[in-house]
Amino acid sequence: MAIMTKEQFQDSIRAREPMNVWFLGEKIEDLTTFPVLSASFNAVSKVYELHNHPDWEDLLTVESDLNGEKVSIYNAPLHSPEDANRKTRAARALAEVIGCCTHRCTGSEAFAGLGPCTYDMDQDLGTDYFKRFTNFIDYVQKNDLSCTVTVTDVKGLRTLPPHKQPNRDNYIHIDEIREDGIIISGFKCNQTGILFAHEIIIIPTTNMKPEDEDFALACAIPADAPNITYVLGRTPQDKRFFEVGGDIEGIDLGKKYADHQALVYFDKVFVPKERVFMCGETKYVGRMLSYFTAVHRLTAGGCKAGGCSALCGAASLITEMVGVQKAGHIRTKLTEMAMTAETVYALSLASGVEGFKHPSGYWIPNPLLSHTCKYTCTKMPFEAVRYARDIIAGFGETAPSEIDMRSEAVGKLCQDAFNPGNPDYDAFDRLRAVRFVEHMVRGSNWTAMALHGGGNQEASTVMARAYTDWKHLQDIARAATGIVKDEEKCEEIISDIGKREGRICTTLDLPKEQ
Repeated sequence: MAIMTKEQFQDSIRAREPMNVWFLGEKIEDLTTFPVLSASFNAVSKVYELHNHPDWEDLLTVESDLNGEKVSIYNAPLHSPEDANRKTRAARALAEVIGCCTHRCTGSEAFAGLGPCTYDMDQDLGTDYFKRFTNFIDYVQKNDLSCTVTVTDVKGLRTLPPHKQPNRDNYIHIDEIREDGIIISGFKCNQTGILFAHEIIIIPTTNMKPEDEDFALACAIPADAPNITYVLGRTPQDKRFFEVGGDIEGIDLGKKYADHQALVYFDKVFVPKERVFMCGETKYVGRMLSYFTAVHRLTAGGCKAGGCSALCGAASLITEMVGVQKAGHIRTKLTEMAMTAETVYALSLASGVEGFKHPSGYWIPNPLLSHTCKYTCTKMPFEAVRYARDIIAGFGETAPSEIDMRSEAVGKLCQDAFNPGNPDYDAFDRLRAVRFVEHMVRGSNWTAMALHGGGNQEASTVMARAYTDWKHLQDIARAATGIVKDEEKCEEIISDIGKREGRICTTLDLPKEQ
């Protein structure tokens, strides 16, 4: 089996061992039928379905370099700029369909970080991590598994490094190293889509010093492994899922696709040796995170471009419903929303093209462009959100519920009030459109992912600052203004500008002078 159908994926999730999942103080017995998780299950199921759609096959599948089978792009490492751009295009296209996380992106980005990093460790240390990791990817590909990465530790007191935390569980850590594997414990939080993943990939959350060796670990664990507790996070909409049924189609949910977040606790979980990809090598944590974020923050541009396009479409539809689509200020706002999508999309594509080939064969996007892409995603979509909320007006977000719109007592009254007056649309069409906007801007975690998914604004700024060659920028000004009097030195600076070939990245090494 190389590519699972939607039904095969759903059956594989139902076939997992019972998992310890909690929500609002109660244990969830069946994740696939629990109302609050239904939209999330729909989303990842739709992603699997589209992998088998003839019009999506070339976008979402590639031939594996490991086994020659057709595999999902989410289980195939990037080997070229074409692969990187395919990932961007897929992220945007899927976001336009489901308007939320695909549940599968982060696993692919863990591959992007661990592949070249384990290769580096093997070359330097004589370990066999790269072979273990390659075997794991081969297994994932052949079974078309959905993988997610756990990055964010709860961190505790931020002024203290991992080894000084009063509660060691604030950072996931190694409890014991055994002949056949390791025992690990600790928290991970903000884990998108983790309850419908087959495999959990654990990586560190921050750079570490030698004293933090117990916390420098990377490994893979089945999501249904023993001794893992999950607590499902809530959203502003979680109670609405229980309203659906009978005549209520779920309009107040905004759309039928969403994602979920969970807090995860690993309580002395055993990880077999062949699934351990880092075990105490603190020197390589920062390098692994650099590889990982170069791809992780590239994906943000495609994902947020798709969400912005969907949001812009809903806002545009509403203006047509109520007859204001030709107003000058409306057209300007909608155009700016559309341009936001193209801006972050273009940054994502550019970072994929101007990267470099790692000796392992993995393609690494341009880190400066990737982090600039993510930084832009923390700002521009929020202007689009403001415009969308402005366009639908307060009446949109405070509209009566679908239950009231359909009730015998006040239904006709509500429908008369909410009817847009356009013969092509009725009150329920208007409600569908405004609930979609509400879902995107405040009902789901789409805006939270724009701000924090893949790292917040400051994280992107720090990395972009580190990868900016400030001396080179100053040399440009020195040459242009005549500050450099030596003609040979000036020509050297000009030649250096030309040799940069559009600043195509050739390494993850930081500029020599910061």
